[in-house]
Amino acid sequence: MPHLSPLTCVDHHGPSDLLVTGGYDGTVIAWRDGVELWATAFDDLVNEVRIDETGTAVAVAAADRYAFVLDAATGAHLAALGPHGDDVNVVRWLPGGAGLVCTMDHVDPTVRVWERTATGWSGRELARHDSGIFGAAVSPDGTRVATAAEDRTARIWSLATGDQLHVLPHPGDPETIDWSPDGSVIATGCDDDVCRLWSPETGAVMLELKDATAAVRFVRFSADGTRLLVGAYDATMRSYCTQTWTVVEEYRLPIQWERAAVVAGNHVVIGSFGAAPVFHPPIPERPVPPTFGINAITVSDGRVVVGRDDGAVLDVLEARVVARHESIVNTVAVSPDRRLVASADYRGVLRITSFADGTSVPVVVGRGGPINAAVWSTDGSVLFTAGYDGHIRTWSNSGRPLADWTAHHSPIKSLAWSAHDGGILVAGSSDGTLSAWSGRDERWRGQADDMVLVNAVAVADGAGIAVSASRDLHVRRWDLRTGSLLERLPRVHHKSVKAIAANADGTHLVSGSYDGTAVSWTRPADGGASATGGWSWRVLRLHGKPGVPGVAIDARNVYTAGWDATVGRWTLDGRNVARYSL
Repeated sequence: MPHLSPLTCVDHHGPSDLLVTGGYDGTVIAWRDGVELWATAFDDLVNEVRIDETGTAVAVAAADRYAFVLDAATGAHLAALGPHGDDVNVVRWLPGGAGLVCTMDHVDPTVRVWERTATGWSGRELARHDSGIFGAAVSPDGTRVATAAEDRTARIWSLATGDQLHVLPHPGDPETIDWSPDGSVIATGCDDDVCRLWSPETGAVMLELKDATAAVRFVRFSADGTRLLVGAYDATMRSYCTQTWTVVEEYRLPIQWERAAVVAGNHVVIGSFGAAPVFHPPIPERPVPPTFGINAITVSDGRVVVGRDDGAVLDVLEARVVARHESIVNTVAVSPDRRLVASADYRGVLRITSFADGTSVPVVVGRGGPINAAVWSTDGSVLFTAGYDGHIRTWSNSGRPLADWTAHHSPIKSLAWSAHDGGILVAGSSDGTLSAWSGRDERWRGQADDMVLVNAVAVADGAGIAVSASRDLHVRRWDLRTGSLLERLPRVHHKSVKAIAANADGTHLVSGSYDGTAVSWTRPADGGASATGGWSWRVLRLHGKPGVPGVAIDARNVYTAGWDATVGRWTLDGRNVARYSL
């Protein structure tokens, strides 16, 4: 069976021509000549797959805190290494398959080495960053490890002692790193759209590759060292000649996802938002089936609209496609008069579509990459968008650009609008802060010492509060006028909280998480006095893995949207009354 959700990782073993993919659906699939050999399912999403030098074993980094070793011929489990303190983001083989290097997310930002022994595997902590580690590479001679983390650094460590040899500072977060096969170059990618080449011996920058126009999220050398693949969120994978460091090929297809790629013989194979990898040059008999996960949901006076993996914007209750994009839809927003729907995608295209006749105004934002969020002003005259470049942009309801400013120096994940004080726009960012704006003037910036990556924000106008959801598993309430932190709600989710919504008076909230659940929160208007701040909650179980990326709420209902292509409708007290399969 193909994958059910986007592909996060891909690897290839040249001598055996074995291709392995992993995805949000928690499945690892092995392929040869386009034919599926085996599939192995895990309890959580798969972040990384790597085949060892011999082609006999596959290492898997999973979000359930384990690294796994599979038999490359059958997919059978050979070892489960862990548990670690957080999601395993990366696995890398040591030379000769002698062991594995694993790196973890922000709760346990460690580098751990697992070595084969006569009786099994022995693990040790090698090093530690200040935040989640999303990239790792082992030197070809097996003496050093390079890591890249969300603390604005890459670092080089001694594999034997764990001593830090070099710190490679970045102006943003580097989330990808690779070591050239000849050992002479380390490549990193960063939020600032730059791929940097470093000397492993001195830790100095050798060259900056500035062809990307959005965050660089993937770097990988070919096995022979002649090419460097650089994937950016401008929806382009670039292939550099490592002799001249110039771009020799660019790969673009609407559904491909440049988070992962590998040179496989005469092809470059790239991850996708579909159910199988993308091949360049294309192989006609291997089309990529679409996936139908829902990434965003909005509710307005009974109208329920969602955005999906396959680029569709759907009116759920009318069961019709309202608009179509060429790539995954990240955000949807219905105008206050319910005449228009704004939708935006991974390729940086914004569409403003009429519900009445389906006419659509497409706007290509250009430099900056994916658009993550869109929200309307109270009167519907202005649309706000934001995305990976940290900019907030404003548009007329006909798609005419009005303003553009830098609100964060890291990606903006979410926007919310309040009618308070003439209008306040709240933005949540991967830098771990919220910001509030009146026009282009910053009103406040909210921060908490233990807050990591704000995935979503919402406002409750009647209560004068903003609400945030973050990777640190918490929901927080903030004073909308001052940005003061009012409350951190009890930790109920056990994975990153991806989505949040609030009713007008702030007495009902709903959150969605990568743990596959939503939570409906209720509190009396006076709040009460208790250890939980007066909150009671009910866990809403409908969607399962890989998670609930969208939630919404109105006066009578809670709505949840899953990557399983379903929408749930619930009463405010948590009773499921409808399930829409899309």
